Amino acid sequence: MSRFILLVCVLVACNAAKPQTVTDPLQLAEVVLGKGLLQFPNTNQTHILFVQPASAYPNQPIKFLVIEKTTSKAVLEKSFRPGYVKWRDDQTIEYEDLPSIVKQNEINTLKTWTIPATSQAH
Repeated sequence: MSRFILLVCVLVACNAAKPQTVTDPLQLAEVVLGKGLLQFPNTNQTHILFVQPASAYPNQPIKFLVIEKTTSKAVLEKSFRPGYVKWRDDQTIEYEDLPSIVKQNEINTLKTWTIPATSQAH
C-alpha cells in the first residue's frame, strides 16, 4: 500500500513540475526583457515591438523583442546602443545601433529587419 501511495505522489509531482506555456505577448516579453516595457504594435496588429526603457547609463545597450500576436512567438530579439528602434512599415523594423567605438569609415548605423514570409500549407 505504501509503495502505491509513493508511486501516486511521484506521478502527481512529476506532472505538476511541467513548465507552463506563456501565451500573453506582454508576459512573454517581460520574461525575456523585464518589466516596464514600451509596446508598439505594427499597423495591421499582427506583431508587437517591445522595447526596454532607456537606461540611466548612456552607453548601456537597450534590448527589444518582436512577438507575433496570434502565436505569441518571439520572432526577433536584438539589442542596440542608444539610438532608436521603430516600425519602418508594417513588416520592417528599423533601428539605429550606435557603435561604442566609431571606426573611421563607418557611417551607416541604421539597420533593418523584415518579418519573414510564412509558408502556408496547402
